[in-house]
Amino acid sequence: MEMDKARQPVATVTGLFRSTFEGLEPLTRDTPLTLEEVRQCPIFFELELDPDLEDADIIIDVCYDNLTPIWLKDRERGTDIPRGVQFWPYWFEIPYYRLMRDIDGRRVYPSAPGSHRVRIRTARRKIGQWGNVRDFSPANHGYTSPVFEITIEPGEDDF
Repeated sequence: MEMDKARQPVATVTGLFRSTFEGLEPLTRDTPLTLEEVRQCPIFFELELDPDLEDADIIIDVCYDNLTPIWLKDRERGTDIPRGVQFWPYWFEIPYYRLMRDIDGRRVYPSAPGSHRVRIRTARRKIGQWGNVRDFSPANHGYTSPVFEITIEPGEDDF
């Protein structure tokens, strides 16, 4: 049991959400984003924080369509994330480039209409890890979300 506690993720991702006037709405492949939403609104996700690791600062990466992971700002407990909360929202923006290359050199159209995949990684930030290699291993309380699939619907000004 102690071994499981030592490798428990510092934060897990509960889902992706879109911003609406009524609040946050779950985002799935069956609820497509418009091109306008892609350009103007971030994609939200919710972190479920481990109460046993309340003092741990968190590092977060977003892997979008197999592109090089996007490093999000490190979250510090006590200043960026209040202590004692169980869930915390965060966001990322879909890359607005027309054409990019993924980590294998293939062409990717990140904001083009169609289906796109997102994975989010979280881990505890080690002391002195600012700007260095990020460690998402289970030994560092790392976590990789399941693949979330989102859809962007075609619009009039489709490119």
